[in-house]
Amino acid sequence: MFGILVCGDSISLGRGEFPNLGWVGRLKEYFESKDLIINLFRSCFNLGIPGDTSTDLLTRFETEIKARIKYKRSGDKFVIMLAVGMNDSKSVGSSDKLNIKPEIFRNNIKKLIKIAKRYTKQVIVVGLTPVDENLTNPFEETYFTNGRIKEYNEILKESTKLDEVLFLNIFDEIILLDYKKLLFDGLHPNKEGYETIYKIAKTFLIKESII
Repeated sequence: MFGILVCGDSISLGRGEFPNLGWVGRLKEYFESKDLIINLFRSCFNLGIPGDTSTDLLTRFETEIKARIKYKRSGDKFVIMLAVGMNDSKSVGSSDKLNIKPEIFRNNIKKLIKIAKRYTKQVIVVGLTPVDENLTNPFEETYFTNGRIKEYNEILKESTKLDEVLFLNIFDEIILLDYKKLLFDGLHPNKEGYETIYKIAKTFLIKESII
């Protein structure tokens, strides 16, 4: 079996597009070939839960991957993609009350990577996405700013260097585009946004010889 597990939040799930296909759903369609014989041995799991922070993911992470990663044949291969951090970076109630402080976030990511590496050598940390600050300050009594998101994205990047895993830097690619047009509500991508993220992820995975 060849499996890809994407563990994350509402952007992993695909919120902002109806139905929730998202970038992971598009990856699933591409990865799980329509060829019946190949499809029997390929699976892409979307393990995104809206609102999850890195702390939330830690509580369910090993249970999720342990239930899906099973090496039964010599050729079995698994990839774990960690796509979390947006909800860590937000402020709650007021713009100065951080949901998850940077040092806690850094420690959580280190723990997640450590757990993931017990199950596979192929671990990928997925970077964050920019927001339209005109719509996210506030956003449902929470606050998202690109400055803070970039700070947490850098923590993700630094963590991958220290723990020698791959980093998919979506933020630095999308920020150069007319990214506000890629958003549904200022925070979650729309159909075009998810298509853009999917293409970035697919190109990355092919370049790194993952798929």
